[in-house]
Amino acid sequence: MNRDYYTNSNDYINRWVISYADFVTMLLALFMVLYAANSMGKSEVKNVNDSLKGVFSTKPAFEQKIPETQEQNLSPEVLEQDEIVKNLKSGDISDDSVKIVKEKRGVVIRLNDTMLFDPGSAIIKSEAKAELDKIALSLEAFTNPVVIEGHTDSMPIKNEKYPSNWELSTARATNIISYLTQTKKFPPGRLSAVGYGEYMPVDKNDNPAGRAKNRRVDIVIMSSVK
Repeated sequence: MNRDYYTNSNDYINRWVISYADFVTMLLALFMVLYAANSMGKSEVKNVNDSLKGVFSTKPAFEQKIPETQEQNLSPEVLEQDEIVKNLKSGDISDDSVKIVKEKRGVVIRLNDTMLFDPGSAIIKSEAKAELDKIALSLEAFTNPVVIEGHTDSMPIKNEKYPSNWELSTARATNIISYLTQTKKFPPGRLSAVGYGEYMPVDKNDNPAGRAKNRRVDIVIMSSVK
């Protein structure tokens, strides 16, 4: 029993001596630093201080701020529109008479009327059907509602079939829907048609170039993000 007691006491003393020796060593190092600092100039002291800050700083030696990607700053609506536009462009929809426009309501595929119809007619030209086929194929990748809009310029029309631009623009929109649903078997439940006549222009109607831009069919892929 006594032998164990003395053994434990010696271990305790040894640990205490080691701790004390460490303390004395650190104290001696502190005095050496203070003496050296007193012997150095201000610039040398600053250099040592900066070095110590680098050693004992809790910040990593190399810190790189990761920049936010552009997508992190975009709203869900914009991200969805970008995906739709990317899909449309991959479908080779690049005819000069076709424009893809991003609006708040969704992505607009803008088709010039001269590509689709003869003047004053709502019958789709045979050469326009290849472009409509590519558009229909691209639209199959999404479930968004699609609105077909017919637009005209402000020049009045009056014949036996179309008494006004209202009837002409509506007939053109519904004929596009008929082609997509009957020929391309596009889901009818996703489609709707509307004719605006000359009342939703994208340019002025007081010159030929402006009127040409206003005569169009807009295929609007509505945003599904609420």
